[in-house]
Amino acid sequence: MTRRGAVAFHYGGALTAAQLEWFGRFDVLVTHDPLLEAQVAELHQRGTRLALYEWTVAFYRSLVRPDTWQERLLRGRDALLNRRALRGHSGASDADAFYYDPAHPDYAEQRVTALVNRLKAANYDGVFFDTTTVESVHPKALAQYRRRHPDLPYDAAMARFLARLRQELPLIVTNQGYRAAEHYLPYADYDVTESLLTRPWHDPANRWNSVDFLMPELILPAAQAYPHVRFIHLNYGEDVARIVATARLFDHDAFVASPDVTRTAFSDLYFLDLGRPTSEIQRNGLEATRTFERGEVTVSPERAKIGRALP
Repeated sequence: MTRRGAVAFHYGGALTAAQLEWFGRFDVLVTHDPLLEAQVAELHQRGTRLALYEWTVAFYRSLVRPDTWQERLLRGRDALLNRRALRGHSGASDADAFYYDPAHPDYAEQRVTALVNRLKAANYDGVFFDTTTVESVHPKALAQYRRRHPDLPYDAAMARFLARLRQELPLIVTNQGYRAAEHYLPYADYDVTESLLTRPWHDPANRWNSVDFLMPELILPAAQAYPHVRFIHLNYGEDVARIVATARLFDHDAFVASPDVTRTAFSDLYFLDLGRPTSEIQRNGLEATRTFERGEVTVSPERAKIGRALP
């Protein structure tokens, strides 16, 4: 038995016919730039919503288009945290970045307007916010924020923007919003963890490098506090079976970005319908097993397996 996939990512150009058909099996597709109008229409017809990539805390000067909100910010600078360009930290080491001041009185309304207009022009449904939370802000920009707004935490200011955006958009996807869950997850439909499941299941030398520690310690409390949020574990490489099985163990979803994500050899795992969990996670040493209505998932340091789904 199959189901639709949850969230997929495509940061390339126009889709091939095979990619269009395959991505049309997911509920949401995140792209870095807008797809061609005809491909957007085709994906919508297949039931797939589109989310556009957005760097949460800053923007690159080289990508600013004339007569846009960001171009006006660069001319005025008072609504930015840095007058001189910054590089590195969560941004590229070879590109000039400018950081938003989310506590500026005009920030929320102006950014909401700019985003909504861009999404309408592309006929997209929502946005994917990458590198969220105060941890993604360049230290020099963050120091300026704290000098300006000593009584308003950065993430609390960003939450005001998200609350306003939520009034306008039917789809918001955050990346690692769980790190400041109370400020981001009330407004998110999906939250992404990036590269978490590529860590070892159990690292005897460092529990903070162990999936079996990080999931219960960091992710599950946020998932339980915000049950409307669907968690997606984005990873890179080709170990799809292990990553998908690990996500399913916790009743979450996963996506693995690789050079050819549509290879039949592994792509059907995203659509396997196990049904609801019928047990809690059962542990035998370092091995964890969970039964579902139509299958079973087992994860250990040595293996990760999804039992065949029953009709």
